[in-house]
Amino acid sequence: MPMRLRGAVAGAVALLLCLSPCAPAAASAPAASPAPVTSGAAAPGDRYAALDAYVRDRMEETRVPGLSYAVVGPDGPLHRRSWGTDGRGGRVTPRTPFLWGSVAKPVTATAVMTLVQDGRLRLEDRVTDHVPGFRFGGPAHASRVTVRHLLTQTAGIPASATAEVTDCLDAGCPGPADRIRALDGIEPLGPPGTRYAYSSANYVALAAVVESVTGRPFTDHLRRSVLEPAGMDGAIVDRASARDRKLAPGHQLMWGIPAAVADGVDDHGASYGYLGGDLDDLSAFAAFQLRSGRTADGRAVLTPASVRLMRQQGTLPGGEGTGYGLGWRVGGLSAPLDTAVWHTGGSPGYSAMLFLLPERNVALVLQQNLYGLLQDDAIMDVGFQAARMLAGAPAPEGGPSAAGYHLTIWGVTALGLLLVAGAVRSAWLLRRPAVAGRRPRRILLQVVWCLLGAAPGAVLLVVAGRTGLDPVRIWLPDVHLAGWAATAAGALVVLLRLTLVLRSVRAGRAEQGRTGGGRTAHRQWAPGRTVRPRAARRAGRRARHRTGRRAGRRIRPVRGPPRPGDRPLPPVSPDRCPGPTRRRPPPPRRAGRPTAPPPPAGDARSGRDRRCGARTPRPPRERGR
Repeated sequence: MPMRLRGAVAGAVALLLCLSPCAPAAASAPAASPAPVTSGAAAPGDRYAALDAYVRDRMEETRVPGLSYAVVGPDGPLHRRSWGTDGRGGRVTPRTPFLWGSVAKPVTATAVMTLVQDGRLRLEDRVTDHVPGFRFGGPAHASRVTVRHLLTQTAGIPASATAEVTDCLDAGCPGPADRIRALDGIEPLGPPGTRYAYSSANYVALAAVVESVTGRPFTDHLRRSVLEPAGMDGAIVDRASARDRKLAPGHQLMWGIPAAVADGVDDHGASYGYLGGDLDDLSAFAAFQLRSGRTADGRAVLTPASVRLMRQQGTLPGGEGTGYGLGWRVGGLSAPLDTAVWHTGGSPGYSAMLFLLPERNVALVLQQNLYGLLQDDAIMDVGFQAARMLAGAPAPEGGPSAAGYHLTIWGVTALGLLLVAGAVRSAWLLRRPAVAGRRPRRILLQVVWCLLGAAPGAVLLVVAGRTGLDPVRIWLPDVHLAGWAATAAGALVVLLRLTLVLRSVRAGRAEQGRTGGGRTAHRQWAPGRTVRPRAARRAGRRARHRTGRRAGRRIRPVRGPPRPGDRPLPPVSPDRCPGPTRRRPPPPRRAGRPTAPPPPAGDARSGRDRRCGARTPRPPRERGR
């Protein structure tokens, strides 16, 4: 490998080693201490002090810009805290709006159950009876999918289908009934009711069912049946309400630094993830659930039977539980949360959590303005541990890290920097004269560079074929940018390296045409004349150093006679030598011994032809007395 190429590779590796340990350290560095906003019935120094300290410490460790949480009872919040800033730099208060992500699913399930209680819809109704355009898995499969299957996530829709029907942030996106047509060509996981697979596509189909039954947009029915009775007056359900509430952009990590880059709401996404509001709105829904579906004035929105049914996990034909009820996650956690009813959610730039503790008749709600798919464990852990503390567990030590995120983003970035260095090196090589060489090491080097340059593009093609590139752009913006940069640099490296290979092949063919074919190495051999390998390499380096470029073509050293088919060299003329030679210095004189005058050029006793540099045999010396 050439010295400058080694230097470029070493520099890229050194940069990766320098950035990799710094990135997690920077991401885990505590942010500026935010000012808390306190309200509620609890006073400072009360029993929630340990909970406040843990949530705030965890917020600083994960670099969350803004957070609000509350402990809720049947009559409303018992304790509230808010820290940090929103995406526009304003102070976070209990009235600051957030998006809740998949916490919208239990709200949607509640809206569906109101139709079931009114007799306008049954859980065993086939989806195709209300939405004829639903053809997921073919007519035979689609005709067996019921409303219950959609609510319990057992319709057979794979998780990979979520990207086909969700996260449409542009204006004029199609409604739920039109979106579910994208599920027609997707292979189901199995017959309906036999496999559990969490997918937001189920709740997009539910929104289409509700619109078909009510004849109104889903958001209208959601407001009338759930949001207004529960007291969620400031809830966000579409772009217009987000604009009215002045929803700030959410934060996503950009190379380990939170940036307010997530700005957008799906107009038809309230059923699965683009529902939101402030801390009071989410607390109102938690209190509504703790009252078993009754409003603050005692009016029943859900019957006790509906509440029990929603919080009962589904079962598969083999008897195993799914851990999912009608819009709620049921259990599935270790004690003391083994009886909790809960749900978490994330949308681009926002996350939220809701935990119901029926045995204690209390709930915990928490919302943050930071989220990313690769940091899900680290960001969501604060809600799980706070719920454990509320249930009586001691404060935990530490928490999950975002090492997977840092490994991904800094690995892709380092690969991009290496490919940029490779492109610069390749462009520099193109400015040098062409070299005709077919050495295996040189060929292997070109192959390695081409494979390395093609790797980012191949990964992007695989991702585009499976889920498309839009989810990567929406959920992982920094990985998306780094991946495209690495792909562009890799394509340039492949192009330049192939150009070098083609130019080298053309130079080799031109050299063969000048010499008349045959093997160059054996055409340089003549009886009595041998080129030493090491001396030839030294001479070539000296010539390149003197002239600044390769002087002539390289002569490969040979040992042995020519092979059949090789053309013999013309005889060397004593008047024209093939090149410059070095004269051997005369031997030192010995004391007391006469010296003879130097022989003329070409004398055999000199041991070397001074004009042509051809070595000749030296006769033995006569020993003196």
